[in-house]
Order: sequence, then C-alpha cells, then structure tokens
Amino acid sequence: MLKVKDLSVSYGNKVALTVSNLEIKKGEIIGVMGQSGSGKSTLVKSCLGLIPFKGEVIIETDDIGVLMQEQYYVDTMTNQKIIEGLLNTRLNKDSKLQELVDFFEFSSQLSHHFKNISGGQKQRMSLIMVLYQEPTLLFLDEMTTGLDFESRQALIIQLKAYFRQHQTTVVMVTHYAQEIEQLADKLLIIHDGRVIAFDEPKRLFQQYVGYSAFIIGNHIKTSVKVQQPDQEYAVARRLISDGDDFRRTQGDIELVYTEVMKGEQA
Repeated sequence: MLKVKDLSVSYGNKVALTVSNLEIKKGEIIGVMGQSGSGKSTLVKSCLGLIPFKGEVIIETDDIGVLMQEQYYVDTMTNQKIIEGLLNTRLNKDSKLQELVDFFEFSSQLSHHFKNISGGQKQRMSLIMVLYQEPTLLFLDEMTTGLDFESRQALIIQLKAYFRQHQTTVVMVTHYAQEIEQLADKLLIIHDGRVIAFDEPKRLFQQYVGYSAFIIGNHIKTSVKVQQPDQEYAVARRLISDGDDFRRTQGDIELVYTEVMKGEQA
C-alpha cells in the first residue's frame, strides 16, 4: 500500500529525516512514536507530498484521508450544516453519512456549534467527514492529543472497530503508548530523523526487553526484565517479599519504546 525508499528531507543544511526502506501493507495499522522534532510529522508530510524530498514514495491508492491534531470550522452555523456543506450532501438523504453519525454517536452534537463541543466530539466530527470519503489509506497525526483519558479511550474503541471492519490502512502518529497497544499491528520508532525500530510490538518486546517484565509501582524506569520463563517465579517472589506493587507484562509499549531509545537489546 505504501513504500518509501531512500527518502531524505532537509530543512536548509540540516537533514531532518532519512528512511532507507519502509513498506506498509494493505490493512496494516502502523503506530509511529518518537520525541518532538524527531521527524514523525515530516514523514507524514513527505508521504503526502506536502514538502520537498529526495527519494521515492509509492502509494498504491488515490483514496487518501488525513486528520491532523487540530481542526477549525466556522462558528456561524451548526455542525450539521458544516458537515452537509463540506460533503455536499444532506444527512436525511444520505444513509452512508447517517451510519457514520450513528457509529460515532454524534447525533446529539449536530445542532450545536463547533466551538461549543468537547475536544473528543470535535475529533469525531472531523473523522466523520474524513471517513465519509472512504479512504483506503489514512494518516492520523496526534489525533487524540489534548483529550482527557475517557474521551481518548472511547474514541480508540470506536476507531478499532471501524478500521477492522473496513480494512483501512492507517499511519498513526501518537505520543500515547496505549493507542499503539490497542490499535497498531506494528510500531515504528523515529529518533533524530532516523527509523530505529519497525516491527510487530511483540517481536520488539522480545528483542529489546526479553520474555517478560515486572513493572514496579507502575513506573517503567523501575522495571525488572526477565529473559527466560523459569526466571519469573524467583523474580515475583523477591518482589512480593520486598513488599513491592508490580504488574507483569509481555508487551508494554511504553517499556518497549524506552528500551529501544536506550539502544539496548535483550
């Protein structure tokens, strides 16, 4: 669905991003993580042709959707009028639009003005209009930044159901490990303008963490990595004896990200 080869993006004399080879298959959901300024948004903009670059970007579809972090619409009309005007349709005569409104539970917001609805509802409204176009490839850039936990969680659940149902290929830039855990098939980590990891989260966990890990007090920095199954019992007994609160994991994305950034392999 999307292939990137020998990509290079520069801002003046500074190289902002290099990607030697990247392939995303149809129906895959890719979570992209990295520090601010690492090159995440530059990758998205390159794929969309919004900035100059060297190299090759091949997209096997013209049906592309994009949703950025913040959206702005006029406040002089209701949300329903905005949606109908931008999509050039009428809700009461368009079953596809009605299905999306129902799917994202947005009916109660149609009569409101955009400035008066919550951040989560604003993103739902934007998603309705993007997904109405039925994109086969969708770029989401920090879509849930600024939303509270409950709003973000509810939106993730809705998106997971939609993406699986429609086999949408998704490139999702996010700071939230939870979104990767719940939505993504693969994790792509960018650091200093370079792709330093790209694989299924489970495989990256095994490569950079080990068989499992015990996270003490819900703090990633105080985790204990376990390399072999027969080591778990002894580690758990020691933690219990020490009176530590802990949880066991075999796929915590935040832990994977932390270990990848350290450059340490198990």
